[in-house]
Amino acid sequence: MRKLSDREKKEIRFQTVIEIIMVLILVLAFVPIFLMIVMSFKSTWEVFNNFFGLPQHVEWSNYRGAFDYLSGNMWNTLMMVAVAVVLTLVLSVLGGYAFATRNFPGKNLLFAMIMAVMMIPGVLSLAANYTLIIEYGLLNSRWAVILCWITGGQVLGIILCRNSIEALPQDLFEAARIEGCGEFRLLLSITVPLVKPILSTVAVLKVVDYYNDFIWPMMVIESNAKQVVTVVLKVFTSSQDVSNIGIMFAGYVIATIPLLILFLFTSRLYMEGLTAGAVKG
Repeated sequence: MRKLSDREKKEIRFQTVIEIIMVLILVLAFVPIFLMIVMSFKSTWEVFNNFFGLPQHVEWSNYRGAFDYLSGNMWNTLMMVAVAVVLTLVLSVLGGYAFATRNFPGKNLLFAMIMAVMMIPGVLSLAANYTLIIEYGLLNSRWAVILCWITGGQVLGIILCRNSIEALPQDLFEAARIEGCGEFRLLLSITVPLVKPILSTVAVLKVVDYYNDFIWPMMVIESNAKQVVTVVLKVFTSSQDVSNIGIMFAGYVIATIPLLILFLFTSRLYMEGLTAGAVKG
């Protein structure tokens, strides 16, 4: 058996320390989630008297009460997020394709301005966006939320799509044009399939971003039936007292389920998009 050198021993010790730290971080990340799920099955008495223990009697009524209150807003939120994500992807791939393959006056300046938008905190544009929403008569409508999501969400998408399209072989586009392929067909038949990983990454990022938005929907939507689940969940939590702690945690779990399902089924596509964007050429 070969004797390990001092350098190899140091590398093994270093990797062991890194793995231990990663395991601790993973445990710390999942402890709050585990406690939230456990609490959602407890009665209020068990929450106060057996905080860290498993529930002795599973309270399914917590989930029935929370679902009855949140179900309508959950479907409303998912519909709004789906529409916003689809439109964001359409605008992102159109903008990225134009910047990557076409030459027009002010192209670099316009792209620099788009990148500069990412440096502006979204909270600074709330007042201006709210004024526009009022002027266009969109207050208390779902489009007030969706349009604002799109205008901010497409910025990152355009940048990522442009970089991804520029990394594709340009001879492929030239050959397609020589064969008589139009720009629209070139975009749908060649560009979109090749940049699918980066589009998947943008979609996952924007779903999480839109779904978790709280401030903007609270500002522009007054009707509870049109409100998103994040705002309704806050109202739901505030309406409960210390006698309904279990149902509050059940509401948190229900609101988390869509994002959990998203990551379970799209994590592979998300990682493919990240790795695809990390290498150019």
